[in-house]
Amino acid sequence: MFKRFLVAGISAAFLFFLFFWLGQFRSELQAQEIQEGMLRQAEEISSKLSPEELVGQVIHVAIPGTVLDPIAKKEIETIKPGGVILFGRNLGSKSEIKSLNKDLQTSALENTGLPLLISVDQEGGRVIRVKDGVTQFPGAMALGQTKDKDMAKKVGFVTSYQLRKLGLNFLFAPDMDINNNPFNPVINTRSLGSNLETVLNAGVSYEEGARLGGSIPVIKHFPGHGDTNVDSHLGLPKIEKTLEELKNFELIPFQTSIQNGADAIMSAHIVYPKIDPNFPATLSSKILGDLLRKEFQYQGLIITDAMEMDAIDEHYQKEDPGVLALIAGADIILMTSWGPTTQSMRDQILKAYKKGTLVREGKDLLKEAVKRQIYYKLKYGIISEFGELATAGRANSVFPKELPEVLKNHFIEQDKNRESLFSQYYEDTLNRDVSRKAIVSFPKTFLPEQVSVDKTVFYLKGEEFVSDLRTRTIPNSDLSNLRKKLEKKEAKRAVLNSFTQTELDLALSLAQKFPEAEIVCLHYGTPFLDLPDAPNLKILFSFSPTLESKKALLYSVLDRKNEVPLVDLILKPNPRKASASAETEVDSVSKNTK
Repeated sequence: MFKRFLVAGISAAFLFFLFFWLGQFRSELQAQEIQEGMLRQAEEISSKLSPEELVGQVIHVAIPGTVLDPIAKKEIETIKPGGVILFGRNLGSKSEIKSLNKDLQTSALENTGLPLLISVDQEGGRVIRVKDGVTQFPGAMALGQTKDKDMAKKVGFVTSYQLRKLGLNFLFAPDMDINNNPFNPVINTRSLGSNLETVLNAGVSYEEGARLGGSIPVIKHFPGHGDTNVDSHLGLPKIEKTLEELKNFELIPFQTSIQNGADAIMSAHIVYPKIDPNFPATLSSKILGDLLRKEFQYQGLIITDAMEMDAIDEHYQKEDPGVLALIAGADIILMTSWGPTTQSMRDQILKAYKKGTLVREGKDLLKEAVKRQIYYKLKYGIISEFGELATAGRANSVFPKELPEVLKNHFIEQDKNRESLFSQYYEDTLNRDVSRKAIVSFPKTFLPEQVSVDKTVFYLKGEEFVSDLRTRTIPNSDLSNLRKKLEKKEAKRAVLNSFTQTELDLALSLAQKFPEAEIVCLHYGTPFLDLPDAPNLKILFSFSPTLESKKALLYSVLDRKNEVPLVDLILKPNPRKASASAETEVDSVSKNTK
């Protein structure tokens, strides 16, 4: 009897594993069939394009307004771009954004036969382009301070999903730069943090979530823009690190994200003299080609940072930077303008292509770049999405008439999975929860319950803060009344808010003047200022000026039960101690009220 049960058990287990293995094998075969189908489609589509159309596909352009005006229409007709980047000036209400994107896609299909990648910098916090239709999350540094990978993945997914619903299918986030230089003028709070572990965990999780959301996420700025004190918009930064040093620190988040499936990377306009003394990463074959493509075996999209930035425009304009970027390994040349500037870039690349400059080692680099871009437009369902609009002009001969059944089924399933994940990941309280968990304290932890509300005086500016107090029926004082309450010792705690250095200096002057009171400053700007440091002064950071971030700061004083943790960042050295400050309270107040 026992032997019979044993044999039956072994047989059942064998059958289970056999069916499991067959299922896995079938899934792998199907995945391979889908990938090969998309590669064939990309090859077929790109073979129909003229040299002028191939050049246009690798250029992404900007437009001036919120509608497809004559300037925008001419730009698409002339350049025949593969993508358009949108800024705050282009983005109005939810319905306006959808209408603009539909018109852009219709025009692109008529003039190029292919839909556009429509990109946006929607990092959250201080870098928000879309104000309507997308949750206003607090931004990268706030997300990093939560130390919560699950939250990062959800924020990435929801942001990407909501953007795709508006027609924005190319997300320039997350920022994978490790901001280990507190004097960095451009990355700053756009970074997830100052240490490797924070950026690695939050960045990889955000990218993975965003990839599932439907808008192609772009990790940036390869191979790292965190350790510089020069803004590449205004100058040419240099980082004096060896390749080995970068591999042990800055490159780890990028490499891990690539291994995890990242599909798009933005290059940095930074020179790394110990790797390539002649060119910044964007133009460097040693960095984009040898390191990223060959050593890291990265097969995804590479997009340049904006080519009008001074790091390129002021230093390499005479050397045909668009051509150099394509030779280095880039697939997309990002332009943030239109008209003569983009036409000059198109002419530069077209001239080089006709001369044979873009054929290297038997490979047509321009066609390879276009093919790769088309492949990802297929992979993310961007081409299948616009079949109904592809009815006129160039679309009649370029746009695929009929996708293979396996691809059509794949894209239907992809959409279903996306909707299912949204219902799983999105909660009305997600933004609130992230914003609250992001709040941290400097220079020590903060205990909200040490002082009761009736022993606290508030001097807050800005309608969001004042409205929150009003809702709670808590009075808001002016500065004069706050000082009187502290002088008479009617209040044990004073709460102010700050965004600028001057406002932080006011908090320090009050801490000096009233050493027996606790001064709490709710700071929603960058933490990379000359931070005041006094025994009775606490600064709470939100890293973000969003509404939920401001509410989270006040929540941390009024409602929070547990301790606010210490900030985990490399901040500017030598904080301004109370004893060393030469500024008087009067000086501080006068500056603050100008």
